[in-house]
Amino acid sequence: MDEKHETFPNALEALMLVIALYMAEYLVGAALYDVRGALSMEPRDLGGMIMVLGYGIVFTGLMGYKNLSYRELFHSSRAGGRPALLVLLPALSLTLPLLFISMVTLDAALLALLPMTSQDRALLASLNADSVTMLVAICLLGPVLEEMLFRGIILRSFLGQYPKWAAILASAGLFGFAHMNIYQYVGAVIIGVFLGWLYERTRSLIPCIALHAAYNTACVTVDWDDAGRAQDSFPLFAPSTWLLAMLLGAVGMTILYRILQVPAGRRGPADR
Repeated sequence: MDEKHETFPNALEALMLVIALYMAEYLVGAALYDVRGALSMEPRDLGGMIMVLGYGIVFTGLMGYKNLSYRELFHSSRAGGRPALLVLLPALSLTLPLLFISMVTLDAALLALLPMTSQDRALLASLNADSVTMLVAICLLGPVLEEMLFRGIILRSFLGQYPKWAAILASAGLFGFAHMNIYQYVGAVIIGVFLGWLYERTRSLIPCIALHAAYNTACVTVDWDDAGRAQDSFPLFAPSTWLLAMLLGAVGMTILYRILQVPAGRRGPADR
């Protein structure tokens, strides 16, 4: 299948696309809110359904416009997706502890610099995974759908238009913007850069989704207080925890760098 409109979206179009996604989710949410009684669901439990339907509306138009199959969206390299994932997963898992505790520390630093308002607390509280539907939305649906859009569509297009790091940084910035609050923005940009580099090297969403899902799952399954984080104090991880995380992260990144020295999309004509 020959992809059409390979340079869509550009940077401005990508921003409009993110805004269009929020408009679609808002309209779907308004419609579902009116019928929630018939669905026997609380308003917050509609989150996963709103996400799927909102992204579904956007992707229905996008995939037709670009003449792109979902199979190619998920893995555009000729190299096999499953073997690549099996090789990358152990290395990615080694980077997760350092990524997680670094983000916890960064979150606390932001809270110290920019204390939350009551509205900010209410917004973030609404994102807590305190129901099965929210757990599925955060740990499964979110990583899949967000990687499809921000790496599979937006970064895929950016890499054909802009220098590599400009494309990765711009897509990461949009990923952070989509979270709509400063407390998640910075962390999302940092993680988005890592995921963008991973996608640029593999041309596959599979390892990106795996890392994204693992990170989100760690965030909702680890008890923050036991990890050393309090609402109004700086997290105090043990030096041994930092040392172990840094050692594992260094090993993981070394393995990733060695495996992914040559981007999947540049391995020669046979792999294009």
